[in-house]
Amino acid sequence: MSNYQHLITKAFNQPLAVQPAYARVFFSALGNRMGVINKLVDVDGNELDADQMQLEASSYRKSRAAATRSFRVMDGIAIIPVSGSLVHKLGALHPYSGMTGYDGLLTKLSEAMDDPEVRGVMLDVDSPGGMVSGCFDLADIIARYRQIKPIWSLGYDMHCSAAQMIASSCSRRLITQTGTAGSVGVIMAHANIEKMLEKQGTEVTLIFSGKHKADGNPYAALPKDVREKLQGQLDATRQMFASKVAEYMGKDVNDILATEAETFEGKAAVEIGFADEVVNGADAVAVMIEHLDAQGTTTVDMGASMTTNVNNNAAQPTQPAAALPGAAVQDTTTEQPDLSAALTGERQRVLGILGLEEAKGREALANQLAAMPSMSVDAAKTLLASVPAAVAEEETTALDALATQHGESLTTDVSDDTEMSDDDKAVGSLLSAFLPQK
Repeated sequence: MSNYQHLITKAFNQPLAVQPAYARVFFSALGNRMGVINKLVDVDGNELDADQMQLEASSYRKSRAAATRSFRVMDGIAIIPVSGSLVHKLGALHPYSGMTGYDGLLTKLSEAMDDPEVRGVMLDVDSPGGMVSGCFDLADIIARYRQIKPIWSLGYDMHCSAAQMIASSCSRRLITQTGTAGSVGVIMAHANIEKMLEKQGTEVTLIFSGKHKADGNPYAALPKDVREKLQGQLDATRQMFASKVAEYMGKDVNDILATEAETFEGKAAVEIGFADEVVNGADAVAVMIEHLDAQGTTTVDMGASMTTNVNNNAAQPTQPAAALPGAAVQDTTTEQPDLSAALTGERQRVLGILGLEEAKGREALANQLAAMPSMSVDAAKTLLASVPAAVAEEETTALDALATQHGESLTTDVSDDTEMSDDDKAVGSLLSAFLPQK
């Protein structure tokens, strides 16, 4: 309640530059929060009792100002850049110092899913890949989110390795004529500085407990058994990588493995299956907008190999969506397969949570619960039912909107990246040589 004391002093007996309709909503929300106002008389002389004030407050829907978003929106398409090396837990919302954090991407994607003015997402990718840690988890969540809103990727001019994993999890993949895709494989570097230390007259003695505690240390050549162990780990990671890419795109995992981590440009990337269409980078967003406008339907994603278009008007026959260049037209007038049979395992769990009656008014929480692999539909239902309906959230939104006009935000903003010293950058570059990459 203390956060509202300053707002109250600014709201009463003070001139406010707001629309009368908004003032009605605002004072209804404030009255509910204060708990001491049982009647409101608006500028037209209409009286609202406590119940009517609560209804008025909960009806508020704020239009997101461009300045409050962490991404740019063009005609309903959120454009999110994915550039440079991809890293786990960067702690920055935007790409910086040649890196993009999986955590920052997840934050932006989650925001786009909750934004009512965003109807689709375009990931603008120019990355050679990065860390394995965090990549698979992000890709899994993108695959879930694409069932809510279409998520496209653009290889402008590169989505390789970890970036290919991210692109594969999207609804559709565009690439420029000189764009590079593929490299579905993993690599690890081991530095042996034994001879260098020997020349310098330096001797390093490792004292450890546990046979494998010092495996992979840089002060000696790799023993055969340790090398074989690391090779086995890489092979297993590559198999998981290829399996996920194949699943997301509806391909045969053997075809993905057969590429042997090779890269492909433009048209060749489309022919091999790592991209769906070659476009001019400047036209990519327009292509997505045109596709969504022409589709005019709700798309339920079923794993890239098949989508079912559900007509918003059941009384009218479903029309085929306009084809994108180089893409086959799908005849949506034919009877579609049963969704309950097609959506299995993880996808059915996610859709089950998002489709719960208890998720209405609690969409943001439902999305978070759906992103937890261990969360069952029944458990999510219980949790959602235990949370008060969205009235409290809507009231807070209304109050926050006006509080911002008085220069005092009631919410904690997300800070961007901090400066990194030259020493930190040098240490980061050295450590990256020992991190598993893909």
